Amino acid sequence: KMNMLRHGMSPADIRQGDTIREPQHSDENNELLRFDRVLANPPFSQNYIKKELKFSGRFPVMMPEKGKKADLMFVQHMLSVLKSDGRLATVMPHGVLFRGGDEQEARKHFIDEGYLEAIIGLPSNLFYGTGIPACILVMSKQGAKGADGKTTRDHVFFINADREYREGKAQNHLRAEDIDKIVHAYRSGQDIPAYARRVPVAEIKGEDYNCNIRRYVDNAPPPEPQAVRAHLHGGVPLPELAAREHSWSNHQNLRADCF
Repeated sequence: KMNMLRHGMSPADIRQGDTIREPQHSDENNELLRFDRVLANPPFSQNYIKKELKFSGRFPVMMPEKGKKADLMFVQHMLSVLKSDGRLATVMPHGVLFRGGDEQEARKHFIDEGYLEAIIGLPSNLFYGTGIPACILVMSKQGAKGADGKTTRDHVFFINADREYREGKAQNHLRAEDIDKIVHAYRSGQDIPAYARRVPVAEIKGEDYNCNIRRYVDNAPPPEPQAVRAHLHGGVPLPELAAREHSWSNHQNLRADCF
């Protein structure tokens, strides 16, 4: 609650309980409240209990009770309480993007129904209590499958922002420029080499609904060029000189003077 007050979100209706088993926010008819926006950072890798599960219709795909696989149960709950034009953004561990079994079925449900809008990969060690890298799932009911069975969402927008951050001793941090770049990429929805890409749903289906971010947006630096002749005899490899052609053309005689 203090964190919400610090961000100017007051008053707030905060309830304590087990959201999966017995959600607390309901209306006078004992129906779940619906929201325009849902922002969440649920606990990672939890177990849950199916016994006496209320509003079970929230979960089209049930996760195993054991094995610490409740992550996508939280996501399904968030979807269930969105209004027809609502949007959610939630932090998730990367495992939900590529693990098989019921989690694969849940991803298939999100994508086939047109809910999954974007996946944003974040740097590791951003959050207290865990050093693993996380991602943000963005889902929207607007543009998802309607009563006619059609959806206007034929792609998922992937952003790979895991290499851009400020390193700290105990925890890494997203700088203002890192956040601005993520927001700008998301709002523009345009491809950015080695950073963001609109991936057709057909391509994701061809990968058996594997949503591993680097499968679609590889931001690994290019390999260091190797020249056996230069290693053996010394000197600067000719391919490396050729790769700096823009420098030679902008500064006459530089190449001749240096090499």
